[in-house]
Amino acid sequence: MAVRHMVVGYLGLLLLFGWAAAQSVAEFVLQVMEVRGEVEGRGPEEQWRRLKEGDTVPIGGSVRTQERATAVLQWLPYKARVKLAPDTEVQLAPTRVLSVRRGRIWIGTPPPPMGERRFPLPLQCGAVSLVCAPDGFASIALRTDGAVIVSVDQGSVFASVGDRTVTVSRSQMAVIYPQGTVVGPMPWTRQEQLLWDMGGSR
Repeated sequence: MAVRHMVVGYLGLLLLFGWAAAQSVAEFVLQVMEVRGEVEGRGPEEQWRRLKEGDTVPIGGSVRTQERATAVLQWLPYKARVKLAPDTEVQLAPTRVLSVRRGRIWIGTPPPPMGERRFPLPLQCGAVSLVCAPDGFASIALRTDGAVIVSVDQGSVFASVGDRTVTVSRSQMAVIYPQGTVVGPMPWTRQEQLLWDMGGSR
């Protein structure tokens, strides 16, 4: 019980420090770095529009990929890279959390220049709240049954649902169900390894 409270407290501190530090740096936006196929975005009260490299989507906005399309976004001011698999949608929620609405993403931050810090990345996927460590590189996927698949290539991801918190570390994965059941952490399955080999952008 004490360990769980310590982890939850650590998650709260990560979110607080990361949010406060990043908020003071720059505006929160998703900037389009790379587009392959049909990728669309919209602001909080806009219609969907076709996106091209260099476009930005503000707080409250969303980006989605169609079938056979992918996109690479930069989540500012965190400077995190977010790759969207085909048929995926994310929203930069008003709470400054990146929400995976459907599909799969790969997310992480490149090593910083000397003297520059990186911050934890707050995410939401279905019923699961997540924090990706500053040195982490992970994949987050939302299945049609509401289960969330978390797999980690570098660093670690802290995932919480209900009163359950799990830490997924390097070369591990977990399947987290909305009611709080967790399968794992465990080594990557062959299918998860294949998805990383095909789409993971390190």
